[in-house]
Amino acid sequence: MAADPHPPNRRLIADPPVAERTPSPPRDRPGAGKTTVCVLGAGHGGSAMAAHLTLLGFEVTVCSLFGRELDPIEERGGVELVGEEVSGFAKYARIERSLDRAIAGQDLLMIAAPGVAHRVYATLLAPILEDGQIVVLNPGRTGGALEFAQVLTRFACPADIVLGEVQTFVYAAEARGPAHVEILKEKFRVRAAALPAADNGRLLVALHGLYPQMEAAQNVLETSINNVGGVVHPTTMLLNSAVLEERAAGADLRFYKNQVTPTIANLVMEPMDREKIAVGQALGLHELWSVERWYEESYRVKGDGLWDSLMRNPYYEGFHASSHLLGYNHVLDEIPNSLVPVSELGVALEVPTPTIDAIVDLACAMCQIDFRKHGRTLEVLGLDGMTSAEMRHYVDERPLGGAARLYGAARRLPWFA
Repeated sequence: MAADPHPPNRRLIADPPVAERTPSPPRDRPGAGKTTVCVLGAGHGGSAMAAHLTLLGFEVTVCSLFGRELDPIEERGGVELVGEEVSGFAKYARIERSLDRAIAGQDLLMIAAPGVAHRVYATLLAPILEDGQIVVLNPGRTGGALEFAQVLTRFACPADIVLGEVQTFVYAAEARGPAHVEILKEKFRVRAAALPAADNGRLLVALHGLYPQMEAAQNVLETSINNVGGVVHPTTMLLNSAVLEERAAGADLRFYKNQVTPTIANLVMEPMDREKIAVGQALGLHELWSVERWYEESYRVKGDGLWDSLMRNPYYEGFHASSHLLGYNHVLDEIPNSLVPVSELGVALEVPTPTIDAIVDLACAMCQIDFRKHGRTLEVLGLDGMTSAEMRHYVDERPLGGAARLYGAARRLPWFA
């Protein structure tokens, strides 16, 4: 039998030359030994964050809603981390299965979980958050902080907190086994914003102690629109399912390097990117990044077009392709929590988003789930019926809900029980 001329791990189109690797941000972090950190989530991202911060000298508590994530970590007392700059065994200060014990007395709560978990975390945290705590969604996807705030208000959260989100997860990381994670890269530049933006100063003071490369965004509309995951992740999963099937059959394939084709990048991702930026322009945002610019700012990788930039990224070589359509939450998370809200904003602001809509509709058909019904609608985000100017004012000055203010005031009275 003749050999297959195109084995599954061979590209039909030559990759561009890989960009040179550059050093990560500095090892020394000013918050080490001063800021206590609770990482909520112990998957790829949460494990990378908790292990890295532990090795940098932070007192880190880890908690997850899923026992299967904590079992191997609890058994070993921490996580084995491998990476370019920092490697070693990270022994956590505390591993907690109880959410209220995990966050008690912590300065900074870093939620490192998919967007589908944000509403759940907000519901559970609302009655137990403490005054002065800073809660950060890593990342917020599109509208994460807005949805989180709506839930806190609904459950009358009494605490005076700072709520923020980052535009992208600070690490490119992937699990390498139970209690074992690799950091492929710590990104060079990440923008973050608080809700309301009036709290940006308080948020960034805390984040700079962990990540000096963090900088203030205009507001959470900017961090939401500059979320590039919705452009890259679900599109790749939905439009090149052959790689998923080959991976399930045992082929050693990579998510970005083998699954993204020039056709997907040029004819689908780039139009989606332009539509997303057009929505941001209609919102009156000042700093809008294309996916190409995001690669340059996050990884210092520059190419000739989106596909070329992606293929040149040396830090993507280690990301394995999934063996099924729902892997990595790229469809179940990014469609309802990244693309649906952009589509809804487009309708409200009269900005056409035909390519984004096509990907949402394809995901709905393939998964037999109405993501538009269950996703982050403008009503879920608290933006329904607003003009562009009203949306900006809302995210810049949004106060804590009235019921929560009343409950918080009453709680501080000596006879309140």
